[in-house]
Amino acid sequence: MIRFFNGELAETDNMRKANAIVMALGFAMLLGAAVSALLLSDRTRQNIDDVVNTLEVRAEFRKVLLLLQDAEIGQRGFLLTQDTQYLEPYNASRLQITRRLSSLETLVDPNSQQAVRVDQLRKAAMRRLEEADTTIALGREGAFDAALAIVAENRGKDLMDEVREIVEAGLAAEYAKHGDRETRAIASRTWLSASLIGALAAALVLAILSAQLTRRQFASMRSRRDQLLALNEELEARVRDRTRELEMAREMAEAEANRAEYERGRVELLLREVTHRVGNNLAMVSSLLRMQQAKLDDGAARSALETARGRIQTISTAQRRLRLGDDLQSTRVDGLLEAVTMDLADTALEGTAIVIESEFEPMIVSSRDATTLAVLLGELVSNAIKHAFHGRDGGRIKASFIRKPDGTPFLAVEDDGTGYDDSAEASQARTGLGSMIVENLSRQYGGEIVRRKNEKGGTTIQILLPKLQIAEVQVAIDDERGLQ
Repeated sequence: MIRFFNGELAETDNMRKANAIVMALGFAMLLGAAVSALLLSDRTRQNIDDVVNTLEVRAEFRKVLLLLQDAEIGQRGFLLTQDTQYLEPYNASRLQITRRLSSLETLVDPNSQQAVRVDQLRKAAMRRLEEADTTIALGREGAFDAALAIVAENRGKDLMDEVREIVEAGLAAEYAKHGDRETRAIASRTWLSASLIGALAAALVLAILSAQLTRRQFASMRSRRDQLLALNEELEARVRDRTRELEMAREMAEAEANRAEYERGRVELLLREVTHRVGNNLAMVSSLLRMQQAKLDDGAARSALETARGRIQTISTAQRRLRLGDDLQSTRVDGLLEAVTMDLADTALEGTAIVIESEFEPMIVSSRDATTLAVLLGELVSNAIKHAFHGRDGGRIKASFIRKPDGTPFLAVEDDGTGYDDSAEASQARTGLGSMIVENLSRQYGGEIVRRKNEKGGTTIQILLPKLQIAEVQVAIDDERGLQ
C-alpha cells in the first residue's frame, strides 16, 4: 500500500474503504448478472435443441408414413398393371423405411411414451410390408388373382389405418412438446434479457464509481509520480527478462515444430514402406499361386487358380504403385490404372496379338477408392482378354477412366472382338464371380453398368460412378516421393 505523508491521510484511507465496499457491491452485481446470463443462455440453447429435436421427430414420423404410402402404391401398381417397373419405388421405399425407423428410435427418449409409439409403428410397418411382400411374391409367380384377393381382404388398409393412428398420436405428442418448449424458450429469453439489463446497470454503477474514485485520487497523483517512475523502471526490467524468456520459448517451439515435421516425414515414410511391402507380399502370394498352378493337372482348378492369381496380382500392382499425397489419404488414380493395365498386358497377353490401349484422365481420389478402381479395371480387362476374341488370334482392347461433360466419372472397357450373346451374358451375370465382384464394387459408388455391342462389332462395358469423390482442386502429386 502506498502511504501519503500529509495531514489528510486518515480521510483518504476512509474514502478508499468506502469506495472499495461500494465497488465490491457493484462487482458482485455484475458477476451475478453475468452468471445468470450464462445459465439462462445455456438453458435457451437447450430449449432450442429440444425444439429442433421435436421438429426432427415430426419429420421422421411423416417420412415413415409417406414411405409406406409409396410402397403401397408400388405394390398395387404392380398387381394391377403387372408391370415390374412399379417394384422399383416399392423396393426403394422398403429399404428407406427401416432406416427411418432406426433414425426415429435414436431421436426419442427410450423411456418415454413416444418410444412405445415408435415400437408400435415399427411392428405395424413390418406387418404391412410382410403383407405386401406376400402379394408381390404371388404376382412374381403369376398368381395375380390370388394376390388381388389378399388385397381385397383389406388387411393392408387396416394396417395402414393403424400406422396413421400411431403417426397422428406421435405428431400430437410432439406438437404438445413443441408448444411447451416454445413457452420455456420465451421465458428463458425474457429472463436472459432481464439479466443483460441487470449486467448493464451493474456496469453503469461500476463506471460511475470508477469515475468518482479517479476524480478523488487525482490529487494524490503527484506524490505517486516518483514511485510510479521507480515501478516503471522495475517493470521495464521485468519486461526485458520476460522478453528473453519468450525468445527462448520461441526457439524451443521452433525446435519442437521441426521435430514434429521430422516425425511426420518419418511416419509418412513408414506408411509408404508398409504399403510397398504389402504389395510385395501380395506379389509373392501371386507367385506361389502360379507355382501351385503349374503342379495341377485339373484344367478347371488351374483356371480357378489363374483367375485368383490375376486378382491378387492386380491388388499387388495397385499397392506397389500407390503414391499418397501430402494428406496421406489421396492419390492420383491415372498412373495407378496405367500400371495395372501394363501389368495385365505383360502377364496375360504373352503369346497373343492382342493390344491394350488406355486413356486415363488425371484425377485425385482416396487411396481406398483408387485400389477399388484398380480391381474393377482388372476384372473388366481380364474378362475382355479371356472372352472377347474366341476363334481369333488378336484384337484391340481400350481401357479408359474419364469424366462425362456433366462431371460424372466413368470406367469403360471396349474391344473389337466377337461381341456377346445376350442370353449368355445374362447367365454369367447371375453366376460369374467376376460379374458379382464388379457389381458389388460398383454399387458403393452408385454404379450403373451398361453393356452394349459397339460399332466395331465388339463389346463395350461402361460403369458410371456418380458417388465417387473426386478432389475439387487437382493438385499434382510428386511421383518421385516415397519408395519405388
